[in-house]
Amino acid sequence: MSRIVIHIGTHKTATTHLQDTFHKNRALLLTQGVTFPAIGHTNGQHGLVSSWIPMPEPYGLQNPQGAWDDLIRDHADKPGTVFISSEEFSRLAPRQVNMAQLRRMLAPFDEVRVLCTLRNQASFLQSVYQQISVERNPGAWEPFYRRALQTKRVDGLALDYNDLYDHLLAGFPPEEIRFISFDSAIKGDGGIIGAYLRALELSLRADDLEPFSERLSNVSDDALATLVANMVADANVARPGLVAWMRQALDQSLGAERPRSTVYNRVEVEEMGSSFSPLNERLARRLQANQPEFSVGPMLGGKLDLGFRDTLSDEFWTFAHHGIRRA
Repeated sequence: MSRIVIHIGTHKTATTHLQDTFHKNRALLLTQGVTFPAIGHTNGQHGLVSSWIPMPEPYGLQNPQGAWDDLIRDHADKPGTVFISSEEFSRLAPRQVNMAQLRRMLAPFDEVRVLCTLRNQASFLQSVYQQISVERNPGAWEPFYRRALQTKRVDGLALDYNDLYDHLLAGFPPEEIRFISFDSAIKGDGGIIGAYLRALELSLRADDLEPFSERLSNVSDDALATLVANMVADANVARPGLVAWMRQALDQSLGAERPRSTVYNRVEVEEMGSSFSPLNERLARRLQANQPEFSVGPMLGGKLDLGFRDTLSDEFWTFAHHGIRRA
């Protein structure tokens, strides 16, 4: 029986780590009947998305439809599983994948499945803010946060996961869609890698796979250091050296053993819970028939022993001010 599994992200749920690890272990996965194809110049299969969403180099393909045709021709009539991974499948704006067209293309496979990891919205929004900060200055945090809270989207990505589910349902029946809780997966056996090995129904454990590197791929820097560095950089991109300086300022002000930081203040975390917990509960009810155990998880993963933005002292701002003068 031929099967294709499309891993659609979402962004900032260890997708790059998963893609890098699976790419490095392609030969081992193949012995288990799973093909993780090399398509394009990246470890994920992002180029396949460029049939619908223009992708910059090195992610795009000149002939994405040809790549789909080759993939289907080579695997749809053979036993085994093809595993495709790109978080760009989950993007909603300004362009999006035509899910109905995608499902029709996959019809030659005997079985089709979509896997999607969902992260609590407070952690997700913060992580997207930090990722944007690598490429451009997202501006002041408060309007960025308020806009996301109002629109239920950030940078074209869904914060109301019911919207994402509706998007998938435009092409795939509910029984072909499975969501994985990021907050539960990272606490489970083998973390996100273990969760996806189990979702693929493999006997492999995460420890059986060779790590891509000694650390996770595309890990965000200290959240508060990023926030303050963006303030200092004004309209410019906060360079790594400036973020490092602000991290040093935080260490000096709050202590090197300070708790992990967050860009939020406590009121904002409460607002995130009030806004999104009911929407997450609605999604869980909609998934009840096929995934009765699913839940997104509490805001910030339930971690409240964090260094919130409103805990920054006058000492910190004095130190940061000197950093501004030296930057």
